[in-house]
Amino acid sequence: MQLQNNNAHPLYDQLKNILKNEITSGVYKSGERIPTEVELCKKYSVSRNTVRNAINELVKENLLVRKQGKGTFVTQKKVNRELLRTPIAKGFTQICKEMGCEPGAKVIKSVIEDATMEDMEVFNLKPGDKVIVIERIRYVDGVPVSLDISRFPERFEFLLGEDLNDCSMFAILEKKYGIVFSTEYRELELTFATYELSRYLQLSKGYPLLRLYIIHKDANNVFSHRSIQYIVGDKFKMII
Repeated sequence: MQLQNNNAHPLYDQLKNILKNEITSGVYKSGERIPTEVELCKKYSVSRNTVRNAINELVKENLLVRKQGKGTFVTQKKVNRELLRTPIAKGFTQICKEMGCEPGAKVIKSVIEDATMEDMEVFNLKPGDKVIVIERIRYVDGVPVSLDISRFPERFEFLLGEDLNDCSMFAILEKKYGIVFSTEYRELELTFATYELSRYLQLSKGYPLLRLYIIHKDANNVFSHRSIQYIVGDKFKMII
C-alpha cells in the first residue's frame, strides 16, 4: 500500500495507521520484530523521519517497544493474574484464552516422589507417603512465561497417565474426573532465575522472576494441590 501525498492526513499518520492495522490483524504478532526503519522507508517510499514519527506514535500507544541494539517489537501481551481468592480456581489456560492469547505447555517432569516435610504438613501425610510431581513450562503465544511445579497427594497418580502437554490440567481434572479446586492460599515474592530456570525460560541467569505459591482444596475442603510458579514478571500483570 502506497502513501498519498495529497491525503488530508500527514504521511507519518498514514503509515502509523497501516502499521497499527497490521499489528491488530496479526500480520505482526505479539513480541515479533517489525521491519527496520530503512526497510519501511524503502517499502513505503518515505523519509526516515516519517517512519520514525509513525513508530514514535505507536510506542506512545504501547503497541510497539524499542529494544536497544535489537530493533522495534510489537509489545508483548501481559497475562492478567488475579491474586484475590475466587470461589473457583482459574487455570493458566483459561486465563490466556479469556485474553485472546494462545496458551501452551510442555511437561518436563512427571513422577512419584517421597513427600517432603511441606507436603506432609499441607496434605496431612506421614513419613514414607508419596506425592505426584508434575513440572511444566507454560507458554503464551509460543513464548515461555513460567515454570509451574505442581504437587498432589498420591491419590492423583492417575495424572501420570494423562498427556498434559498443551492442555489445561484443571480442565482435565474437572471434565474427566469431576474434581474442582478452589484457592485457599496464595503467596507472591520476588526471586531471581537460577541457571536451571534461565534455561527453561530462555532468560539470563539472575533475571528477576515472581514466585507464586498456591494451595488449592477440593470440593470436600481437603487440601489436594500445591504449586510453585516461577513467572517472568514482565509478561504478567498481577491484579490485587
